[in-house]
Amino acid sequence: MSARTVVSLEESWLFQADTENQGMELQWYEQGPPSGEMVKIPHTWNVQNGLEEFRGTGWYSHDFYTPLEWKGKLLRLQFDAVYRDAVVWVNGKRVGEHTQSGYTPFIIEISDTVTFDAINRIVVSVNNENSQTALPMGNCFDWADDGGIIRGVSLLVSGRTAIDYSKLQAVPYFTDDMVGTRAPYGILSGEICLWEQARESECKSIKLKVMISSEKDFLTSNEWEMSGDEGVLSFQDIKVEHLKLWHFDHPHLYIVTIALYSDGVLTDEVCTAVGFREIRTEGNTLLLNREPVRLMGVEWMPGSNPMSGMAESVAQLKEMLHHMKHANCVITRFHWQQDSKLLEWCDRNGLLVQEEIPHWQTPQDPDDEWLNISMQHAQEMIHRHYNHPCIYAWGIGNEVNGQSTVTVRYFEELKSLVHGLDDTRFINYVSNTVHENPAQDATGVGDMVMWNDYIGTWHGELDRPQVIQNMTRGLPNKPLVVAEYGLCEPAFEGGDERRTQILVENTREYRKHPAIAALIYFSLNDYRTQMGEEGEGRLRQRVHGSISLDGTPKPSYEALRQLASPINLNVELEKEKAQVVVIVENRNDIPCYRISGYILKLVDQLGDCITVHIPDLSPGEKHVFYFTDIPENRWNELVLDIIRPTGFSVSSDSLMSYT
Repeated sequence: MSARTVVSLEESWLFQADTENQGMELQWYEQGPPSGEMVKIPHTWNVQNGLEEFRGTGWYSHDFYTPLEWKGKLLRLQFDAVYRDAVVWVNGKRVGEHTQSGYTPFIIEISDTVTFDAINRIVVSVNNENSQTALPMGNCFDWADDGGIIRGVSLLVSGRTAIDYSKLQAVPYFTDDMVGTRAPYGILSGEICLWEQARESECKSIKLKVMISSEKDFLTSNEWEMSGDEGVLSFQDIKVEHLKLWHFDHPHLYIVTIALYSDGVLTDEVCTAVGFREIRTEGNTLLLNREPVRLMGVEWMPGSNPMSGMAESVAQLKEMLHHMKHANCVITRFHWQQDSKLLEWCDRNGLLVQEEIPHWQTPQDPDDEWLNISMQHAQEMIHRHYNHPCIYAWGIGNEVNGQSTVTVRYFEELKSLVHGLDDTRFINYVSNTVHENPAQDATGVGDMVMWNDYIGTWHGELDRPQVIQNMTRGLPNKPLVVAEYGLCEPAFEGGDERRTQILVENTREYRKHPAIAALIYFSLNDYRTQMGEEGEGRLRQRVHGSISLDGTPKPSYEALRQLASPINLNVELEKEKAQVVVIVENRNDIPCYRISGYILKLVDQLGDCITVHIPDLSPGEKHVFYFTDIPENRWNELVLDIIRPTGFSVSSDSLMSYT
């Protein structure tokens, strides 16, 4: 039996919008809102009729029972995200607050506030008014500012000696000729940060036990006697033999169980997934597990379902993530911090993520006063998301006056501070100005050059090939990532036809430049945004996507899927021999990576299929399959499908489409 109990607190909350701003004066924190409606968490009021434009304070309350056997335990409330400024009361007593960051989790201890063997009441006030001291700042950011308890809430019950968070380093070791999805071994090391209560009153000897399992089997464990005086327990060098690597096509995970014992008693235990993978650069080449790769991706703007807004369900998150992988996209970025549940899906299904501090175009020329706010964001993001193998980079800003020397100095300082939190990942700044004067732009501060390319729209008419050459000369020895490109309507006209044209023509040009390591098309979806030029209320949006707000794919989505496919197919139908010849060629531009474990299927209308395994192919290699005894009259009922090791379809076409 685990020493930690996690109780979901997502059902039966009472909500009331404080439209008259009287909640504090009337002491709603004592009994909760007086005339609210019952809602389920996650929740936002900005998709409700009459409250779509309400920026102010909303009040929530929830009753929960605390059994007598929890007396003497450590009780903590975990909020996965509240947008934006939250104050929390339990039984009328103020127990904590969280401000200036609406997308990062926070935890509040309530051990001494609850009454045992009784019903207790949580009250939360939430304010989503524009702020000049929060990130994102003011009303200058391009996504929805939905207020509310927008992600999950849970109660954590454990012994007093307890874990706050862990930072685990899963490092693979390679042989010189290593190719494939395995490595001889890996080494797990880490730091376990103790909850404050343990630091203050439980500084006696602690036994730390770390166990590692694969998906099926227990592998190894180790334990140490340690002192909790410093509040951090460090361990190193747990060896995992015959290692399976994490890769976007082979997202192998290992389960790490961390247990704490105080005076021989198990007081806390958590399980977390890790992936052993190495991602680094060599000159302007991106290397994943020592393999040179060039990747294709797309950015998705969450919070865009008009029925749920930022309070998306796990099912809604998975639906959009599935669209990304179905489009053959393996890399993405998010302008703001995301739910751990979203990142867990990316871990399991193979999607590389850059998660970002929402420094979006503001403040212009940030000064040192912003460092504390940015570091609050960075600490809360990195401490809670450090163990996710899907995260390959932290983003520290997007389009913040990148040619300014003040901006450059600021992001140099911020990068140095973030590096102190995590020295195992890339740290990047995304620029929309690097094409102006590459050598002096703030993106040069980052480990990769990240460029939002809107030549032909926001950036005017420029010579794209020449611009790219200037960037690679001005910022040599770093990979270039095109972090955004696409068409934004209604600011620019042309519809999805022009969007497709931009996608196709730009991608073809980028493929010609070896320094470009990755492309991230913008965006997967039309998205709800408080600065949207089209629609009103919960339908205010920017038409920037290849999927409409209601989830309908546009023609540009299929164009994206074809461009992002790592495989070129050529099919020859030979009537005389009743033979189908399928030539599978691995691309050698963008995308460019070794394919392994792919399957080719010929499926008929009844679901019967012929299945063959595609041999491992390096970029540029091809393999020919011969399917005999398939008469012409059957061709129109057969579909050719190629499946990734993760189960996602690379391409699926009727045989007749090749005639």
